[in-house]
Amino acid sequence: MATWVAIGLRFAAYADLMLLAGLALGGGLGRHAPAIGSRVIGWLAALGAVITLTQFGATCLAMTGNDIAALDREMLKFMAFETPMGISHIVRTAALGLLAVLWSTRRAGRPIIAALALVALGSLAWSGHAAASEAALGWMHRASDIVHLVAGAMWIAALVMFARILLFDFEAPGAMAPAVSALERFSGVGTIIVGAIVVTGSINLLAIVGVDGLAATFGTAYGKLLLLKLALFAAMLGLAGFNRWQLVPGIRATLGGGEQLTAVRGLRRAIMAETTLAVLILAVVAILGTLSPID
Repeated sequence: MATWVAIGLRFAAYADLMLLAGLALGGGLGRHAPAIGSRVIGWLAALGAVITLTQFGATCLAMTGNDIAALDREMLKFMAFETPMGISHIVRTAALGLLAVLWSTRRAGRPIIAALALVALGSLAWSGHAAASEAALGWMHRASDIVHLVAGAMWIAALVMFARILLFDFEAPGAMAPAVSALERFSGVGTIIVGAIVVTGSINLLAIVGVDGLAATFGTAYGKLLLLKLALFAAMLGLAGFNRWQLVPGIRATLGGGEQLTAVRGLRRAIMAETTLAVLILAVVAILGTLSPID
């Protein structure tokens, strides 16, 4: 039961922080990004802080063998201030709390909000497999992990924005052309994001298992789940390519025509499918973080 609680909390943390950072960065859509509701960023930040504190408490409890009587002040102090995991949780909670306050009071611009969201997301690199790497390899691994997280965050946020565009903006008078421009804008950015995910994912894997342990890893539970993650990513990539080269040009070609609604419906289904795959990948990532790559 404790393992599934840890997995659930990891999934919630990744989903919340990646969506928060991705939305703060505009999903890579630039000026074409649809407006985000004034409360969304603040609520995501507040929820992220609650998830982070719950994760910290659950991790400390697990360290005692789930003996709540052993969870005293001294142990909590040690875990919070003397371990990379604890410090990363403190940094994350502080960044999210400050972000929520600044957003609610409207005392900070988008760059500061985005910077705080990136700090919160980047702190995850000190509480996963990357935290186990040491010296120069450790810094390289964590830097690669942060880029991996940011790239994934932008893709996930773009999917959410696309869903909003396709479900609502296409219904507004005169909004069709700008909405299509937003979809087309992501095509070039998406190529960079995919490249970053592939490169940093490869670096992260080699940093975790090494070149010599690569073959043996795929015989473990960790390796099999990793293969599932790669298969889901390949399916996402295939859908993204289909959207880019077939569906979006199809909508552009039918602007103002009778076949426009059919084209939009096809893209809606594709975006929903791609979003579902993204959620499944996050679930796999949450499980991977609880497994040893060599067992």
